[in-house]
Amino acid sequence: MEIGTSAAARGADDWIERVRASSDIVEVVSQTVSLKRVGRNWVGLCPFHQEKTPSFSVHPERQFFHCFSCKAGGDVFKFVQESEKLGFLEAAELLSRRAGIAIPERRAGERGTRTPLLEALDAASTLFEQWLGDPERGRAARDYLEGRGLSREIIREFRLGLALPGWENLAQRLHDRFAEDVLIQAGLVARRDSSRGGLYDRFRHRLMVPLIAPGGPTLGFGARALAAEDQPKYLNSPETPVYHKGSFLFALEQARRHTDPDGEMILVEGYFDTIALHQSGIRNVVATSGTALTGEQVKMLKRMVARVALTFDGDQAGQDAMMRSLGLLLAEGFDVAVVDLPSGEDPDTLVRRGGANAWHGVRRRAADPVEFVQRHGLRAAKGGDARERALQLVVRLATGVRDPVRRQVLLERASNVFDFSMAVLTRAVEVRGAGSHAAPPSGAPARETRTGEGHLEREFLQAVLSAPHAFEGMRHDLSPEDFRDPSCLELARRLWSETPGAGGDVAVVLERELMATAREGTEWERVLEAGARRLIRRRLERQYKAAQQRILQLQRQGLTTDPETVRLLQESQNLARSISELNR
Repeated sequence: MEIGTSAAARGADDWIERVRASSDIVEVVSQTVSLKRVGRNWVGLCPFHQEKTPSFSVHPERQFFHCFSCKAGGDVFKFVQESEKLGFLEAAELLSRRAGIAIPERRAGERGTRTPLLEALDAASTLFEQWLGDPERGRAARDYLEGRGLSREIIREFRLGLALPGWENLAQRLHDRFAEDVLIQAGLVARRDSSRGGLYDRFRHRLMVPLIAPGGPTLGFGARALAAEDQPKYLNSPETPVYHKGSFLFALEQARRHTDPDGEMILVEGYFDTIALHQSGIRNVVATSGTALTGEQVKMLKRMVARVALTFDGDQAGQDAMMRSLGLLLAEGFDVAVVDLPSGEDPDTLVRRGGANAWHGVRRRAADPVEFVQRHGLRAAKGGDARERALQLVVRLATGVRDPVRRQVLLERASNVFDFSMAVLTRAVEVRGAGSHAAPPSGAPARETRTGEGHLEREFLQAVLSAPHAFEGMRHDLSPEDFRDPSCLELARRLWSETPGAGGDVAVVLERELMATAREGTEWERVLEAGARRLIRRRLERQYKAAQQRILQLQRQGLTTDPETVRLLQESQNLARSISELNR
């Protein structure tokens, strides 16, 4: 026993040393930090704290990093642990996969919480690929991809796959290899509510797009319906311990190899928009993962490039999303170009129709932020002074820009485009920045501060979007009818709907805005719990008031002992007791 244990330990040590020898720390760090050579070392901005003057140093000869400000330091494993938020063994496995080194078996007790989920997701991805390649079962899906102009090479590169029709194909194939809780936590299956019990596949008869993180692990899936009757059309993995949509950028694994610190990243909305551009030879492209752009995603981009080309759909919802993303990007000091696609066009259809040249054409005609605001303000005009509305948008954007030089350049550009006083614009930014409507620290172009019921409802819905796992536990305590603001009511109906993706443009626009303005570091579970209590209390107070008014009417009619009066009195007492408990 001791000999076997000793041999296993030596094998693990040998594996660690092989991984260490194959993982150059400069190469690993430069995938997330922009480094410049200074003498024998490399320096850059520390990824573990905010700074403007580089104090982060990487030593290639000794293979370690050190920050002179926050004192972070260590070897390549420590860097991956800190940057990817992993344990030591999980960091070693990630580096092992990158280096193409086989990972030795480990005892079950040593496995981290993430590892089984990642293994299950990788196994599912492999099965989906196999099913797509099946001569018979995958034929229709392959024909669909061919119709979209996707080559076999790009299909393999992005590991596209197929979830078969039927309820238990994946569950049956994986249940012998993984525990039920692992498959559920990974977002691959769900448990039946019926007395029949068992698991069923979350994804059925869908084209599968793996969501692959830098380094190779599959974190989740985006899935497109293959039959018109299957709704919703697009279905993403839920939030899981390994997948957080607000901190994931699709195709970053591919795009990071085609960017440099002074270069540009193209940001689009859809997975197939991204894949189509990559196939056309435009490789510096990533997409948001079914959400509006978030502050965390912006920080990921900041570590890689200096410029972003925003390329959202040409419809109104896409234009509104572009406007909100501008605030986040400008606040972080990006140079931003806005690629304004024709209405009804998206990057996928654009390059399918005209290839890479079609993209380069619209990119050459891209607007700077002020030009886009001018066009957007005119398009969105529904009464009132469109020029004034556009200027107010510029002021909101400029208020979020912390760099005084960049802010000045932005305002000078606006002064020229709108033929408007530079002094007035500067004063408007100063007033807004000093007043209660100052932009939040993240730079998100938030709406003007709301108070009262509208603010409560928007804050609660923002918490629902930011902490969906916590929302599931209180879904049945509330309903869409608890919302009074018309736009909040529509979004609530979308979130409570049994059909994901339901709701009109108003719900879509509000959802994107709330996601874009969600502040990092907020304890959303606490916001959610407090908001739920306030909404329930508001509903009970409304019911109590209605009961009291009815009791008063009955008493005026001399019906003091009427059964309805007695019932309402008892109901009022119960409501008052419930309200009192909520106020504690």
